[in-house]
Amino acid sequence: MESNMLSRVADGMFWLNRYMERADGMLLTLNTFYILSFDKEMNDSQGYKPLLEHYTDLSKNQMIQSQYDTNFVLKYIICDNQNTNSVKNLVIKARENARGSQDKITKELWEHINSLYHFMNSPDLPKKLETHEALNVITKLNKDLLLYNGILHVTMPRGMGWCFSCVGKHIERCLQTISVTQAYYKPINYNLDGDEDLLYWRRLLLSLSGYEQYLKSYSNISHNRKIVQHVIFNRDFAHSVIYTLGYIDKYLDYLFKDNNLSEARTLKNQFGRLKSYVEYTDYHHLTGKQLEEMLNNTRAQLIQFSTDFSKLFFSYT
Repeated sequence: MESNMLSRVADGMFWLNRYMERADGMLLTLNTFYILSFDKEMNDSQGYKPLLEHYTDLSKNQMIQSQYDTNFVLKYIICDNQNTNSVKNLVIKARENARGSQDKITKELWEHINSLYHFMNSPDLPKKLETHEALNVITKLNKDLLLYNGILHVTMPRGMGWCFSCVGKHIERCLQTISVTQAYYKPINYNLDGDEDLLYWRRLLLSLSGYEQYLKSYSNISHNRKIVQHVIFNRDFAHSVIYTLGYIDKYLDYLFKDNNLSEARTLKNQFGRLKSYVEYTDYHHLTGKQLEEMLNNTRAQLIQFSTDFSKLFFSYT
């Protein structure tokens, strides 16, 4: 009975932070695309397509029809009940997991999630997204997710619940980085020797909160290969693939330190192979084909690891 309860709490903390991280990444991407949509001088060939591809299950034809339809995208991404990945539905699911882990989360965190839940369910929210208030709504939501992360870091005790929440958060962040990166390399056939300018890569970098850091780190160089270095291999960039994998590895060490089960060792070795696969890739001599394969393989292996991780720790039925 006690083991089942621990499994439920761990499950709740894992998915609470994963849902909130997904909402955070989605809103940051939406905010970036929405603001840049007002710049008529930009040669934007994709519109909201990268956002719709990763965060929705719309068909290819539906994406093509709506990739430039701002009113549709805002409502579908933020508050559409039929979209399982809308911010509204993610917050509802996060709140359900927080409720199930209420004895493990702080009062401040619960109150903030609850406040966000009530805002997302306000009846006038869809109408606001059709007016000049849309930007205010997006800005508020972005700040609320930023505040959520601040409250989480400042108030939460560093115990088992914290470890599970961090693993969930960084699995989600890593998958987001891979998917958004793929969305911008696929249209140029993963050409690492091309000459796409910074305007092409700006949406990708802003969507990952990495634009300013990139400008400070790389200047007057060919961007196509340096973008890979930044978003995949830069250990100082909090949204890079290698950084998020390192963070997951850190908390797996804590979770597994007193666990002698063979399943735990197998899972730790599984993740070690995944991390090493990325870590020891020579990005200086990486070809476009190799980059495509690496991103696809890393994404597939991380999804499989997440599934196996959940089976090991959350199989309480």
